[in-house]
Amino acid sequence: MAWKASNKYFYEGGNRDNMSNNAKSWEFVMEPKLEFGVTDWLTALGSVEYKEAHYKEYARPTTWGPVTRKNSDITNIKLGGRLRLIQEPVVLSTQTKVFIYPGYGNFHGDDPAFTNIPGLGKGDDAYEQRIMISKIFSIPFSENYKLPIILGAETGYRVRTRHVCNDIPYFVEGGFWPVPWLLLKTEIDGYKAHAGTGSLKEDYGLWRVGASWQIFGDSELRQGDKVFNIEFQYGVVLWGKNTNASEEFVVKVATQF
Repeated sequence: MAWKASNKYFYEGGNRDNMSNNAKSWEFVMEPKLEFGVTDWLTALGSVEYKEAHYKEYARPTTWGPVTRKNSDITNIKLGGRLRLIQEPVVLSTQTKVFIYPGYGNFHGDDPAFTNIPGLGKGDDAYEQRIMISKIFSIPFSENYKLPIILGAETGYRVRTRHVCNDIPYFVEGGFWPVPWLLLKTEIDGYKAHAGTGSLKEDYGLWRVGASWQIFGDSELRQGDKVFNIEFQYGVVLWGKNTNASEEFVVKVATQF
């Protein structure tokens, strides 16, 4: 679950400025996810994304009347799979995912995805392919203490329908376990628009920092083990085009068995 808020916007040229009429926007996003290990090397993925968005203008001309809007719906259904290619010397995987627009209106000039304020999305379907690499290793500080480190990176390509440009996903993360039950980490998460593949370029780069508490279980999952984690993150959009310059607070609850 994520809570996001913004009073600034990254416009077409990438410049950051106040929203028109001194507007502010805030939204709540919830996305339950399920991953199922079909085999030791193949995982099936599925999730449903729900958004509730709010928008208010604080400096609108009085003759226009006040503007306070709310919009909510299921915005994406995501299905796919992740295939592990190798485990050593790094974990290398490839991931396929489809983004299904659930159809809260069809684009005939009156699509709620476009006309309802605030907008919940661009009304597009998408296909994405990623390559993912990660590694966990330890740095010895003494005979009795080694600091476990995790590093990971992802990139690929996403094909989007309608008028939206295709884009290139990128994700980089790093973290460490000062104690076995606490992971401290930071990450950069975003998409870079592929200009010329559509009429709307939309991209962003989001920096997050946070901590994951392991309530019970072993960090190295083995058959029969059960794990329960709670994670908190703070994030901010540092750059982008045609996107809100938002801050966010994220809460993740995860279990595996």
